[in-house]
Amino acid sequence: MPPRPRLLALDLDGTVYRADGTISQWDLDAVSRARDHGIAVTIATGRIALGAMPAAAALSITTPMVCAEGAVIVDPATGAALASRSMEARHIESFTHTAGAHGLASFWFLHDEIHGEEHGRDHVGYIGTWSPSVTLHTRLPDSHAWDRRDGVTMAVALGSHDAVKLAHAQVESEHGGHLLAVRFPIDAQRATWTLLVRSARHDKATGLAEVASGLGFEAHEVAVVGDWVNDIPMFRWAGRSFVMGQSPDHVAEHATDRLVATHVTGGGVAEAVMALLRDT
Repeated sequence: MPPRPRLLALDLDGTVYRADGTISQWDLDAVSRARDHGIAVTIATGRIALGAMPAAAALSITTPMVCAEGAVIVDPATGAALASRSMEARHIESFTHTAGAHGLASFWFLHDEIHGEEHGRDHVGYIGTWSPSVTLHTRLPDSHAWDRRDGVTMAVALGSHDAVKLAHAQVESEHGGHLLAVRFPIDAQRATWTLLVRSARHDKATGLAEVASGLGFEAHEVAVVGDWVNDIPMFRWAGRSFVMGQSPDHVAEHATDRLVATHVTGGGVAEAVMALLRDT
């Protein structure tokens, strides 16, 4: 049998959190059971610190967390940044001006707060999934937040499909190799799309590798659970990886195990922990 992993990293949205925003009691119990068997448990999420802290409290996480897609390592007890790697200010400036030229509303994700533009107000509920602390400005380039652009870890711009597609092409043309840019609809109606950008140098795998190294663990001693494209880097890096049942095939193909549980049923973490304890 393979050795039992020493660290288990959990994605939040679509994995720990069910579609209704709750956490299954099965998963809460499973995290405790993993710890009882000597497995440290952490979180690896796209959320910034304030958005991850409620889950950290619910799961009693004590191991440093990976937030902002790997750009920030966070103390789960205090929310303080243990390590932070911001995007270059020149890239944020260019992205924000590009978004504005295409009529998109920009939002910046700093370590502990989000700054956005007033014409994106209708989507604050969606943006709030990353963090509840959202401040709106008429235009980011004209706001006091502009002086904090060197602390931005990720940024998104919201608008129509066509506008997002054009802005995406421009960002890739101007910043290819420096920024990772992806676009996707924010809901099933596909009326509003998101263009998300972050540094191409950091992702959940690089962040998780940093946490594991600090604990004295290697990649083969780490297991992960996730559900989406942004989890693929850690699926490839970790010794064992579990993908949620609702995940599309192009995501699932990168994981070692596919779960039955979905973000509707909950229980994916419990299913993964059961497999880890059974197979090791």
